[in-house]
Amino acid sequence: MDIESILASFERELDGGAVPRRAADLLDELNDAAGAAVSASTVTMPTDPFRGTGPSDVIDDTLPLTLFWRMFDRTPAAMVQGLALPLRRMLAKRIFRSCADDVIFHHNVLFSRGANISIGEGSLINRYVMLDDREDIDIGSYVMVAAGVTIETHTHPFDDFSVPIAVGGRSGKPVSIGSNTVLGYNTVVMAGVSIGYRCIVGANSVVTNDVDEYTVVGGVPAKPIKQLLPPAEGGVWTPGGPLPDR
Repeated sequence: MDIESILASFERELDGGAVPRRAADLLDELNDAAGAAVSASTVTMPTDPFRGTGPSDVIDDTLPLTLFWRMFDRTPAAMVQGLALPLRRMLAKRIFRSCADDVIFHHNVLFSRGANISIGEGSLINRYVMLDDREDIDIGSYVMVAAGVTIETHTHPFDDFSVPIAVGGRSGKPVSIGSNTVLGYNTVVMAGVSIGYRCIVGANSVVTNDVDEYTVVGGVPAKPIKQLLPPAEGGVWTPGGPLPDR
């Protein structure tokens, strides 16, 4: 049974008051239909609700892989890290523009397309991260992206009073995260921001402006707190260099 038929049947069950009684069976039917649609590559992205100019969703042949990733993350197997971490990495290398061999993705990482994301070696993307890659997102090497981080690449204009904001279109700008940087828990990085090398963004911050290298920022909006400059002599790791033994 296709998705449209499943939905029509489900609405009849709702109208008849049968959903609480048949919950387990209905969930099985819905899961079977979703899995079959992904297998047949018949699932498409919904029409972009934001009319006007600016980036829009583009259908490509990696969509079934993206949907499989999201479905996998809602299974018990997603908690078995020895299985889940390499599986997500395999998917990312086929969905993203580029993804290094040792990137770590924890569960429930979401992204808009995937094709506009680049992630360097040794980086970690923690749980419940949202990568809004309607425009390019470039994440360097050994970047730590904490749980709950959101990286935006689009905004909604609000200065046209002739239409509701929700249908006023959107504009997009790329985001760049420098190597050796830490984005703290629940950080939001807004469209068009560039964060430099070896920066630290404090938890719950909203980054609205570019951040210079070796800078600690925090707050809403995020502001410079201090600089963490390297020592004048020796002991400085540089991208591409060997990692010290621990």
